[in-house]
Amino acid sequence: MTTPKRGRGAFTLIELLVVIAIIAVLIGLLLPAVQSAREAARRIQCVNTLKQIGLAAHNYISQTNAFPAQTIQNSTNPSGGGAMWAWEPTWAAAILPMMEQQPLYNAINFSVPMLDLGDFTGAPYPQNTTVALTFIPAYICPSDGTVHRAYYNGFTGNLHLDSGEFAQCSYAGNYGGPATISSVNGLIIPAKGDVFLNLPNQGTLSIASVTDGVSNTAMFSEHLLAYGGSIIDDPTTSPAKAGTALARRALFQIPSITLTADQGIAGVAVAQQFAAACNNIPGGTAPSEDSTFGDQWLMAQGFNTVNVSYTHVMPPNSYSCVGAEAGWPTFSSDVSQGGYTAASTASSNHPGGVNVCMGDGHVQFIKNTVSQQTWWALGTRNLGEVISADQY
Repeated sequence: MTTPKRGRGAFTLIELLVVIAIIAVLIGLLLPAVQSAREAARRIQCVNTLKQIGLAAHNYISQTNAFPAQTIQNSTNPSGGGAMWAWEPTWAAAILPMMEQQPLYNAINFSVPMLDLGDFTGAPYPQNTTVALTFIPAYICPSDGTVHRAYYNGFTGNLHLDSGEFAQCSYAGNYGGPATISSVNGLIIPAKGDVFLNLPNQGTLSIASVTDGVSNTAMFSEHLLAYGGSIIDDPTTSPAKAGTALARRALFQIPSITLTADQGIAGVAVAQQFAAACNNIPGGTAPSEDSTFGDQWLMAQGFNTVNVSYTHVMPPNSYSCVGAEAGWPTFSSDVSQGGYTAASTASSNHPGGVNVCMGDGHVQFIKNTVSQQTWWALGTRNLGEVISADQY
């Protein structure tokens, strides 16, 4: 008598669910590690890019004996030449030859305004249109992510989406610490002769003028690119409101703090008051602008602190704010471009802080928790602050 063979038993429903649950738990444990590894790689790439920018700046210094200026007046810029001439080439344009971008630098026509008020249609100054639209990978932080942007041209009413926008820049030059203490006291500041700006501290800087020491003074950092969602030029409709993830990509106005127009010098107390008000913007507050942070690498204005500049007022990844004073004609607090007294804050998607390239070219990761006193001191070049290396 033969014994019948027993068939293989199938998985029960409970066993199948247990296996699925185990796999789900393993995936849940693995994904954060993968994401963390990817962000670590992006952060290293960002550090390397900042080192490259810092090296390019020092090569520029070796040739000119001066730091690259935040904005450089065109040699043919007429005095009082108006809004078109106020848009001047930036430090990002000046160091192009040192960034292996000599052909692009040669394509810039420095004898005409950088901004084409003809809205890329061929008039009146189309000469730098191609350069302005040229994307430079080294000027974009890999951790920034893809953010939908739209560039609204207020001069013509035309809307540009994606391919029609200016090429952006994630990296920013140190414009200085709180201007209410001492204006334009960073390393990347406007040159003399700006159409709308004439501050005592601005002008050409040599390494010798950095009396606080280049290793103790920030030169470049990073900022998240503008959201640019208010495509009808009305920031009150923007989703980049205070309390949201997009808020770090926008600029907010503090109506309760008025910054004076006499070069902004008002003392430490006003700077602290301004910082406290900026830190406590009510949730849901609409920005005054959400489309200007890093919106173009080629050009800026001397008072513009949100495009290729940042200021040491608020600690990293805090809000960016302007005071109550309107922009025209002093530009000390411009509600759309920042102004020289603004808190145009360094920001990034790196967990916990931002990368900063110091004046000697080394890159330091600065935490969001850095003290206000230390952050202000890192932003100034000549106020005599003493900073210990373990303070940041």
